Amino acid sequence: MGKGGHGGGAMGEGHSHDVEYPEDTWNLYQHIERCEALNATDPAASAGIFKPHARRLEAQPCAVSDSDEELLIKVAFASPVHIRRIMVIGGGGTEHHPSFMKVFVQSEELDFSSAADLEPVQEFDLAPNVEGEGFVTTRQGPFTNVTSVAFYFTANQGGEDETMVQYIGMQGDHTHDKRKAVHATYELLGTPHDTQIQEEQGAAEGL
Repeated sequence: MGKGGHGGGAMGEGHSHDVEYPEDTWNLYQHIERCEALNATDPAASAGIFKPHARRLEAQPCAVSDSDEELLIKVAFASPVHIRRIMVIGGGGTEHHPSFMKVFVQSEELDFSSAADLEPVQEFDLAPNVEGEGFVTTRQGPFTNVTSVAFYFTANQGGEDETMVQYIGMQGDHTHDKRKAVHATYELLGTPHDTQIQEEQGAAEGL
């Protein structure tokens, strides 16, 4: 796809619980060990889109695609996690908000070429999430004991050259086990494709 080597955005060592936002104990950004963005104008900014839920509507930092609308963001966790729900909020005008997302797990070496050949564990149509209230629910099997996850945004709402993402929230649980590869076989019936954007029921349950 000719994306080149647009990578980076390392977070350094793993996060502990955020004392400033103690209500975010469910928010898995605290357990990210490493973050990398491919085809991003500023790869280092991509690490900042994983932030406390209370800051989800802040416009910056924002991950912006570079040569075209595709954007690939990969994270590795300090220990295995269980991802139950995902919230995505686009940046800039709604025409730049992502409209389609493929999610891969246990694929730290994923790039645009391999993403085209591999089947994601789940796909989602995304509606604009301006108010930061919408989320998508994951299939529990593939998203249990996850050591890495990749978010592949392939299109945006307006068919623009730039796709912009200001927030990705992951709700779930973490383990205290040391990080290691988890091997499992999942029975996939075709390509899972979620089209329904659900609304949060109460702020306490929000992503």
